[in-house]
Amino acid sequence: MNPLNLGRSSLLSSHSARLYRHNLVCSPWLVLILWAVPFYCGFWMTAAYGEERIPHILNLAVIDEQDQPLPEAQIQANANGVAASGVTDVNGRVKLQVPAAGKYVLTISKAGYINTRAEIAIAVDSQAQDLEVVLPQNGLKQQKVTIQSGLPAVREQAGTQATLAPESAKETPSRPATLTDALPLLPGVVRSNDGALDIAGYSEHHSTLLVNSVDVTDPATGNFGLSIPIDSVETISVSEMPYLAQYGKFIAGVVAAETRRGGDKWTLSLNDPLPEFRIRSWHLVGLKTASPRVNFSGPLISKRLFISEGSELLFYKAAVRTLPFPFNETKSKAFNSFTQLDDIISPNQMLTVTFHFAPHSLDYAGLGFFNPQPVTPDESMHPITVTFLHRLALGGGVVQSTAAMTRVGNDIQPRGPENMVLTPGGNLGSYFGQQSRGASRFQWVENWSPRAWHLGGQHTAQIGTVLGYSQDEGQLHARPVLIEDATHRLVQRIDFTAGNPFDLAQYEPAVYFQDHWVPNSQLGVDFGIRLEAQTITHTVRTAPRSAFVWTPGKNSKIIVRGGLGIFYDSVPLGTYAFRTYPEQIVTSYDVLNRVIGSPAHYLNLVAQNGPSKFPFIDRAQTAGNFAPYSVAWDLEAERILNPWLTVRLKYLQSRAEDLITLQPRTVADQHALVLGSSGHARTRQFEVTAKIGAESRRQFFFSYVRQSAYGDLATAKGYIGDFPFPVVSQDLEASLPGEIPNRFLLWGMYALPLKFQIIPQIEYRNGFPYQPVNLYQQYIDSGLGPQNRFPKYFSFDLRACKDLQVSKKYAVRLSLSTLNLTNHSNPLDVFANTEDPRYGTFFGNYPRRFLFDFDVLY
Repeated sequence: MNPLNLGRSSLLSSHSARLYRHNLVCSPWLVLILWAVPFYCGFWMTAAYGEERIPHILNLAVIDEQDQPLPEAQIQANANGVAASGVTDVNGRVKLQVPAAGKYVLTISKAGYINTRAEIAIAVDSQAQDLEVVLPQNGLKQQKVTIQSGLPAVREQAGTQATLAPESAKETPSRPATLTDALPLLPGVVRSNDGALDIAGYSEHHSTLLVNSVDVTDPATGNFGLSIPIDSVETISVSEMPYLAQYGKFIAGVVAAETRRGGDKWTLSLNDPLPEFRIRSWHLVGLKTASPRVNFSGPLISKRLFISEGSELLFYKAAVRTLPFPFNETKSKAFNSFTQLDDIISPNQMLTVTFHFAPHSLDYAGLGFFNPQPVTPDESMHPITVTFLHRLALGGGVVQSTAAMTRVGNDIQPRGPENMVLTPGGNLGSYFGQQSRGASRFQWVENWSPRAWHLGGQHTAQIGTVLGYSQDEGQLHARPVLIEDATHRLVQRIDFTAGNPFDLAQYEPAVYFQDHWVPNSQLGVDFGIRLEAQTITHTVRTAPRSAFVWTPGKNSKIIVRGGLGIFYDSVPLGTYAFRTYPEQIVTSYDVLNRVIGSPAHYLNLVAQNGPSKFPFIDRAQTAGNFAPYSVAWDLEAERILNPWLTVRLKYLQSRAEDLITLQPRTVADQHALVLGSSGHARTRQFEVTAKIGAESRRQFFFSYVRQSAYGDLATAKGYIGDFPFPVVSQDLEASLPGEIPNRFLLWGMYALPLKFQIIPQIEYRNGFPYQPVNLYQQYIDSGLGPQNRFPKYFSFDLRACKDLQVSKKYAVRLSLSTLNLTNHSNPLDVFANTEDPRYGTFFGNYPRRFLFDFDVLY
């Protein structure tokens, strides 16, 4: 019995209650005993009872006789009753999960087309099956329906996506609660020590996050923020440098998610209703975590109006292992709700309305050894996103209209009135900044996919327009910052002027065209161009892109893809608030506490770029005319070695220019902090990925990523954002903070008989780079020596589950998870200040931990 999810084919619901988690550092013998028993029992039962009924996946593509995708086609798979059902999306695709191998009767229906029935057989050892259905219109003579195995690769868009099944991700030992929590399971995506995501070597604000094709990033910072609950997600994909012209506002990658719609039957799940308590030395010391989740879906009006709702209440006390208890906990509270309504207005018309509401607060933001609780601020955020999505089948094509509004309110408050003090061994006092802001974005997107036409082959085109409008208003207040040496002698003081409120606004229009051309059965080519503008930057940008997909033979199991394109970053609107920030007045002191020279007043200046040497950028000659861009290409090959093993090799190279920087300079004999776009970065990435296993519940995913990411570190992000650091460092070229030269990742699920499951998650990689700083918190160039890095990271997490049937209606799922099974030391921090006697020493670690929990299935 599987826990209920929000899919239309689900027949069960789940109720889970977490018992407790206890941090335990124990001997290898105890670990061996804890895991030997489940493994022994599982394999013994495999021999004694044979195979279990395992679900199988059907990927269907429904097209008409002109090879045009057919959206809103009704699909049912029947075997002594309805085993699975679904509705095709705008691309004519649908994924069905049938309960077991065997024979099924597929029923495909759509108004204006012949209702079709066909029988298919699914073998026990088969992998996910791809089927293409050609559906003829009514009124034609000698109608013929064709169902063929496999989806021709050349009909797919040339770029590839790393995809992730939310149902599989939720079962991993990390137990992700939101969409972004699950992303590190994909190659090329890692979570840094500060909790932010890095994609293809770049920080997350260089990528874009799309939910149902709508940009949901923070309009002011470009960060992802608290994303939608993973229970509400149907599909997740990450594309590094996608070559489709419909994508914009990134130089690293695109994270895209499609959400679940309600089905024909009501479903309900209640997960984790009981809290988790903190136990130390076998004594209860209070509440640690509470994360109840409620999900329901079903028809409000049969076959017409559907609802899907996913809500979670999150209360976390996260322990920071570099500080002593009880002064090592951050406290976060959040309510995360995603509601979706789907109205099938007619067979050719559908309206989807979504509402995401996720207020959350965080006490002791950025807590760590160098920033203990008194130094850290508190954060309160109130993000809201409302989306209206209308799809209309028109003239053999599809018109998709989207209107969306995103609003993010943010308030940062220090915990006391004291001045902030920076020392080599750690910071004192209270956080220096207080900030309140509110940012909004309004989007109107039109996309038309006309009927495919033939001219030297088949053409499938998309034409689209985007009109975005965003606002950001607020103010930053700053208090004095003192810099002291290891003996607490004052060496520098930073005072701030009053600053001014900011009220910014901009338009972001864009128009694009893309065409997927299939000249023959072995080759597909994408051509696209995107024209976009960002009014606050006074720039107009053109982004041509092209890619190809090629199979050597008609029945070849080899697929070769490649592409070349130009991509532009959207400069976060909050960047231009720098003009109104408080200005710094820096005073330096000698060993006798006497002022050295005169205090230096640093003006806040915004640079002006000259005429662009890059032929695809047109900029007005005014301050702030920035247009960060990248030129990237990739080449990859995919090979289906057998039904249970698919391997993909990929090489990606990117060159980014005009990245936003902030540096102290002297301009016309005046000290200034200059906001400019002189940054650059170079990334190269080689990936090996493999899917092992033919069945979704007996499948593993392996990836190896070899990466080089090098560029300027003097980015504006550290000073212009939600949590600015008061010192602006001189520029330095080094490894980017998210560079991981080597990363191995293996995870998956293996289902044993009698409803046992084993879910491992293994990661081995290089440590993150770090940069030494001097007494004044300025970067120190390491010269030609090797990049300073954290030690190699290794984590082996394992989860085992067993379902016990207690009645005809109810079952209990027991599970045991071990995090850091080998108890490997993975340091959390380092003494990076060269004036600290402990310089270069790593410290902090999360030891082996056990988690016992249970689910009640009904």
